[in-house]
Order: sequence, then structure tokens, then C-alpha cells
Amino acid sequence: MAIQRNGYYYDQQIRNYTLQFMAIFSGLQVQVGKWNSEEEKLISVPVRYGDPDRVVAAILSNNTQNSPIRLPVMSAYMKGLQIAPDRMHGVGVERRNSYVPTGGLLPDDIEVVYQRNPVPYVMDMELSIMTSNTDQMWQIIEQLMVLFDPQLTVQTSDSLFDMSRLTSVTLTGGPAYENPYPSGQEKRYVKAVMNFEMPIYLSIPADIKKNYVERIYMRIGAVSTGANSSEEIVSELDGQGIPYELILSDADLPIS
Repeated sequence: MAIQRNGYYYDQQIRNYTLQFMAIFSGLQVQVGKWNSEEEKLISVPVRYGDPDRVVAAILSNNTQNSPIRLPVMSAYMKGLQIAPDRMHGVGVERRNSYVPTGGLLPDDIEVVYQRNPVPYVMDMELSIMTSNTDQMWQIIEQLMVLFDPQLTVQTSDSLFDMSRLTSVTLTGGPAYENPYPSGQEKRYVKAVMNFEMPIYLSIPADIKKNYVERIYMRIGAVSTGANSSEEIVSELDGQGIPYELILSDADLPIS
């Protein structure tokens, strides 16, 4: 659920897109050889985010750097986020949808949903695969490569008015092996990296977007009223009840 406060709006959209990307690779399994008298079995390959919280990572490793990594394992990481002007539909576009809630009656219960056009971006995702031997790596690669040809379309929500409910994940590179060969006496693991692009949309409710823009206009208007000194600018801002941070010199900048 989106958190809305005065001057603050957060809906966990980037976090949810990252989790949806990781969900594509969850549940993957590899076959391992015989253990003692047992037959071959399947073991799961967990997927984690590549940059976890430092405190949590320390706890999971028992506060030591010598804790071994359980293999095989996959790790996802968001490398970058770029705006996509080619998927924009204009500036300040607003969509209005009329609907009747379940159990409602016409025309008294008609409601209108105001939606601001979402801003398109492209997420650059990286999937790192680490195994203890080449056979496990081949099993993982072969299972993943057939999913992307080179694109996989996914549905991110079931909301009727969600303009970004459909997205796709495109394989753009890999698998690229990063393990040294031939192997020596050191501890050896096999590592491969795959790169993906994921077009996403970041949206905000129309009323909150309008509120933000109006506040920016008020700030600009207060500064451009012809005030000649910082005291007059502060007086204008205080008179209109606009929150501000006064920066008069380099010493007031929030940097160390």
C-alpha cells in the first residue's frame, strides 16, 4: 500500500519490479549425483538480491568472512535505471475512467478514476549464477535459455486500471563465464552472468502529482515576485505557508 503524507509519496514500485524479476527464476532445480547409496536427487537453486542489507548479511554469515557459500545459488541485481522517451505519450497526459463498483447502481454510484500518465523507464538487470561444477551450470543455463526467445512477457498485476500491468523481460547478453581456467589448486567455482532489460512504468496518482506541481509553482512564484533580498523572499514564503530550506552561502549546503 502506498504511503502518503504531506510532501511524501512512496509505493515500492521499483522494489516490486525487482521482486517480480527474481520470481521468474525462483523454483529452479538441478540434479546432483548419488550420495552414498541414495539415487540421484534434485536440489533447489535459491535466488537472492545481490546487494543485501549489511547487518542481515553479517548475521547470515555468522559474523565471519570465512563462512562458505552454499552452491548452487543465483543472485539478481539492478544495474541501472534509464528513462525511455520513445515510450512517452506526451507531457502531463491524464486518463479518466468511469466505472460502477460491484453492487452499485446507475447513475448514482458511478465513480471516476483520474490517472496521471506513468513515466516509462528501462531497468537493467543482471543475474549472476554460481555453481560448484560445470554440469550444474549447464543444467541451469539450459533451463533458463529456453524461457527467453529473447523476450518473456509477464503480467505484474490484475488491477483493471493499472496501465503498467503488462511488462516484458528481454535477454540482452550472456551467459558470460567469469571463472578462470584451467583450474589450479585453489578453491574453484563456476560463475556466469546474464543481462536483461525490463521496461517499467513509474506512476503516481493524478491528485498527488498535481499537488506536487502546484507547490513547485508556488515556490518559484514566491522567489520571482521581485524580492531583492533574502529577507523579502523568506517573508513571501512564510506568508504563503510554503516550507523551505534557506541556503545563502556554501556553508549552508548539506554536505560535509
